[in-house]
Amino acid sequence: MKIALISAFLEDDIYGEKLTDEFMKNVICNEDSFHHRIAKSIETQNHQPVMFYMSTIKQKKSFTHKYGHEIIRVHAKQIPFIHESIIYSSELINSIKDGFDICQIVSGYYVMYKIPDMFDYITFKLYKKMPIISRWAGGNYKWLFPIRKYIKKKSLEKCDRIICSGKDEIEILKKRFGINEEKILHMFNPIDIVQFKPRERKEIIGKIKFEMDKKYLLHVGRLIEDHGIEIILDVFKKINQKNKNIILIIIGDGPLLKKIQQFIFENNLEDFVELKGRLDHKLISYYYNISSALFHVGPSGGMPNVIMEAIVSGLPVIASNSTAANKDLVNEKNGTGILVKLNDKIELEKAILKIINQKEKMDFTNADLIKKFSIENYGKEMDKIYHELISR
Repeated sequence: MKIALISAFLEDDIYGEKLTDEFMKNVICNEDSFHHRIAKSIETQNHQPVMFYMSTIKQKKSFTHKYGHEIIRVHAKQIPFIHESIIYSSELINSIKDGFDICQIVSGYYVMYKIPDMFDYITFKLYKKMPIISRWAGGNYKWLFPIRKYIKKKSLEKCDRIICSGKDEIEILKKRFGINEEKILHMFNPIDIVQFKPRERKEIIGKIKFEMDKKYLLHVGRLIEDHGIEIILDVFKKINQKNKNIILIIIGDGPLLKKIQQFIFENNLEDFVELKGRLDHKLISYYYNISSALFHVGPSGGMPNVIMEAIVSGLPVIASNSTAANKDLVNEKNGTGILVKLNDKIELEKAILKIINQKEKMDFTNADLIKKFSIENYGKEMDKIYHELISR
């Protein structure tokens, strides 16, 4: 089957720059994001995935991802509005409505504030033309104005299947939007468990630069305001005053980079905070292996891929208790990490010191759950869903 994988956002806004040909080739085509792992997983079942990215650049163009699947950049129109721009793309709809068997919207966050968004637009245009699979992954339904809540409910009802990462999100779909439970699937994004796995530090020697006698704390993700990077830096500064043997590693880039660099300079942390920029997953997996804890303390929702990668790698996670998926995956009882209150610096500091000072590693029991969603297993699950929808 030919599967259209769609990110329902204007990617120029997500990346903070235009999706030029150069950016597509150098960045998008080399990313290991979950969009492309989904494509890789369904290719294992002999399906043909095509990933669509929307941009204000008018030229439609095809690119090839390093995994081998096609990426198509399509033009989207952006109309300024009171609070949020209206985004729509007739080119996207025309590109997939005749040549594809299934539309799968792989982005989440289908909660805009006041106006219909791309998710609403896509479901409206493709309803009854082909099966639609979507994701409900984050956002706050309480933000919705009554008319938006009604529109969102109608859009969700047009979907044939809805994938959720957290049990709380499933309850919201059922109780707040009245979605039939048979439509809802509880699935995590596919994880490359061949690359992300426990390793001894001695195995990492020569693969990345690190010191055996140091302890490392890790943050992986876009450097944006809702990822909690500011509170991490504030707490780390305090810990650094008493312990010079701990290094904070920050992997990723984004609009907060200059602000972070300024914070490091002003607080004399140049020797204790390492900014690695954007790295491929092979290198990132080694940083999981040398670290003592991974941070995921921001308020943003969605499927926490970095949490799953960390747990599969045997790395404890310090996560905020603000999202359903965090609470599903991280808890001390299962040994996967520690939950802290959102924006609580005291709790965050205590969690860091508890993990740093413990003599034995936490005992992990949730890794087997996540391994069910390896790239191969995820592909098999989606294959069943595709055939079920097509055969109706």
